[in-house]
Amino acid sequence: MRAARTRSALPAACLCLLLACSPPAASPAGSTPAPPDRALPDTLYGVTLDDLTGLPALVASLTALPQRPTSRIVFDAGADPADYTEAVAALHPVSYLMGLPVDSSAVAGTSLTEYHDRTAGLLAAFGGRIDLWEVGNEVNGGWLGPAEEVTAKVTDAYRQVVAAGGRTALTLYYNPGCAEDPEHEMLPWARAELPQELRDGLDHLLVSYYEDECDGYRPPLAEWDSVFTELAGLFPHARVGFGENGLADRRAAAEQKAEQLTHYYTLPVTAPRYLGGHFWWYYAEDMLPYPPANSLWTALARAITPPDGTPHTQGPER
Repeated sequence: MRAARTRSALPAACLCLLLACSPPAASPAGSTPAPPDRALPDTLYGVTLDDLTGLPALVASLTALPQRPTSRIVFDAGADPADYTEAVAALHPVSYLMGLPVDSSAVAGTSLTEYHDRTAGLLAAFGGRIDLWEVGNEVNGGWLGPAEEVTAKVTDAYRQVVAAGGRTALTLYYNPGCAEDPEHEMLPWARAELPQELRDGLDHLLVSYYEDECDGYRPPLAEWDSVFTELAGLFPHARVGFGENGLADRRAAAEQKAEQLTHYYTLPVTAPRYLGGHFWWYYAEDMLPYPPANSLWTALARAITPPDGTPHTQGPER
């Protein structure tokens, strides 16, 4: 299912089962991760960059959007953090950045030690330049492995980010009536499996949802209000929103993608601490080259244009 999702491309050339196990080795000596160097806005207009090979075109397209976006960088587990130095430097001035050290499709094949080291290395390399760290992605998905292993990895990453003074995010996978195993239904799983430390401490709690992975079901606005309100109560100090939208079927028509994008990015959710988000997964694949040729980029630009119609002109960092 989610394991078939496109893996990231680069811009350049002891598994513990319980949290009570001994922790992995500490971060490399001499590394001092820095806290983020700027504030985040109340509303996030997210996109996902899982392919950075067209970096100049990505920077130009993000700069041209009417609101400063928040870009999720999907760090490839097989790459060195240094491989992303150019991309982070180029994207930081034109976009807020959310870093994903380990995508959900790679979690089952990543040991706790590897998850720890991956997070530590990225924090050491980019701590002050990444505005938000996604410590776990689609964590209730059945493809990530046993819940106790997933929560051990996610909690370790969360603790590292907190210790470095960074902001934390966690993404759940919404599967209303379409979970392959009822034990992985989003809200019951979150209540049963996520430790109180995470529920009380997370800064952002996000929800991934793909209609074409849930029998084409489109939840009504009242359902989303209810879901996000319940999550706001379960995670009392977190801002809540969408962590992924998109169509898993890459062959879907541009018109279908534009309709779905517009629907979700403009949903008037009224739940407490709602931040928007969305993070369309295939931004790099779907939205380049951007106008006048790209109708999906245009749909995104329209969806995030301020109500008064006055676009935000990107300039110095805010």
